[in-house]
Amino acid sequence: MLATLLIATCAARPVERTLYYHNQTPDAYGHYSFEFQTSNGITTKGAGNEHGAVGVVQYVSKEGLPITFTYVADDSGYQPGGDHEQPHLRHQLEYIRTHPAVDEPKSRLW
Repeated sequence: MLATLLIATCAARPVERTLYYHNQTPDAYGHYSFEFQTSNGITTKGAGNEHGAVGVVQYVSKEGLPITFTYVADDSGYQPGGDHEQPHLRHQLEYIRTHPAVDEPKSRLW
């Protein structure tokens, strides 16, 4: 009975497979890039160097809508974008912008 239930549960879940994967690890100058795509429609790409990073994540929502997030991270900070920017992310970034930075070495001295 338990084996039947386990097989039925596993059969009900779609199997996600990586269709494409490329990863260029950082070189001596910090240049890197990556991208992958899965069978369930998730695609992500990113690249960066010593000046910052850029990237995009795309997937299809449960409602069947294509979702695209983009980001740039550089001297100006982390800047998300895309068709469906999350309101909570905007709130968190505003909180970080309006509050003083934490003194990391000092905060670790207990």
